[in-house]
Amino acid sequence: MKNRIRYIFVAVVVMAATACTCNRTSNQLPKKEKEVKAASISVDIIRFEQDLFACNPNAMEAELEKLQAKYPVFYNVFYNQVLNIPAIGDKQVQLNVMRDFITKKAMKGLYDTVQEKFKNVDFLKEDLKTAFANYKSYFPEKPTPKVYTCISEFSYSVFTATDSILGISLDKYLGPKYIYYPSIFMEYTYMIPSLDKKYMAIDCANVLGANIVPVPGDKSTLLDKMIAEGKILYFIQSLLPDKKPNDIIKYDEKHWKFCVDNEPQIWAYFLDHELLYNTKFEQYKYVKEGPTTYGMPKESPGRVGAWLGWQIVQAYMKEHPNTTLKQLIALTDGQKILAASKYKPKR
Repeated sequence: MKNRIRYIFVAVVVMAATACTCNRTSNQLPKKEKEVKAASISVDIIRFEQDLFACNPNAMEAELEKLQAKYPVFYNVFYNQVLNIPAIGDKQVQLNVMRDFITKKAMKGLYDTVQEKFKNVDFLKEDLKTAFANYKSYFPEKPTPKVYTCISEFSYSVFTATDSILGISLDKYLGPKYIYYPSIFMEYTYMIPSLDKKYMAIDCANVLGANIVPVPGDKSTLLDKMIAEGKILYFIQSLLPDKKPNDIIKYDEKHWKFCVDNEPQIWAYFLDHELLYNTKFEQYKYVKEGPTTYGMPKESPGRVGAWLGWQIVQAYMKEHPNTTLKQLIALTDGQKILAASKYKPKR
């Protein structure tokens, strides 16, 4: 059965029309709780890395005290979460770690590259205005996040510790042609195309969504995890409705077209292999990032299970147009969402 399904997948890809299908997606966006205009949103992007690397390494203690006083919340997030320096410990050791971070030749070179690439980040402001305006429309009680840039030595893309702060690590957006990415991510080369500034706003929306959408428990089904991933993708789509759907999930046009052209076969594969109600840990291989998805042809992208979950969520919202984003996120029974979505891809 598996070989037969694989043949059907490949045949569809070969015979498919060449027209681009990257804009194929539901336009059924959730009902807003209030209307917030992008023009009313102020976005200030604070260049934390510039202040950090301007510190005098010979007076590190005094310099860091000034930095902490200027950015009390983000400083602690960066210090503890990004650099992984314990809040409690030998103070001299902590100072040495910070001094080394800004004085190492490799780090100074990386800082110079980041500053050259991102002389300003004005390109991001309009996207974030749109995203934050929609965020406030769907979640009026949430604060508008403050945005900080930094360098994390390739550890993070976008991160947060509270719903009022977003940190953007600029060294993860130097573009797929950045000379050192292949050696840094040698086991994850499939990720390199996504290390581009065009994904910054999408990653910001992704982090906000991941903070709101409940994480399915260890005993949850694959369907529950697919739909949770689908909710986050739908959340991004709701905050940034003008972004191309394939960019939201970080597929190139070829991978997006594979999913669209083979949607009935993908769905049949999950049904025929009784995957939807699988509760084993191995289910993550269907929703995690990767060069391809387990069990799918080599032409498939990673995260096909997440893409399928997104289609189910969109089908649900089309059937229930008065549902708010908050109400959608509160629904945690994947089986009920699937049944109410009436999802059934056409063969």
